[in-house]
Amino acid sequence: MLGLAILSCALVTATCHPVADPGAKSFAVRVNAPAGSVVHLRALDVPRGWIASFCTPRICSPNQVSLPVRSGTGTIQISYVPTDRRAAPLHELHVAAGGPGVRADARRSPVL
Repeated sequence: MLGLAILSCALVTATCHPVADPGAKSFAVRVNAPAGSVVHLRALDVPRGWIASFCTPRICSPNQVSLPVRSGTGTIQISYVPTDRRAAPLHELHVAAGGPGVRADARRSPVL
């Protein structure tokens, strides 16, 4: 079984951290999967003028990342950073997850 949710950073402690760009919008992606699995996450439908990156405190991976799920639940930050001052608005966030034989999708409005 694979579960996926996009949450407000305020709801997930110790996952989100500051991003250098003041225009960035950050969220937490929570994954429920069998312990010991690796889940491949991808940001989909990112509007023109933005880049989505999955970030840990040390490194960011643009558009996709492989997340080890050690204890049945894994969490990683996703940040949307504007690359153009005329960037299209973020209307909906869309993340897809896949693992051995399973897939999941999560969507949410960025407005809290």
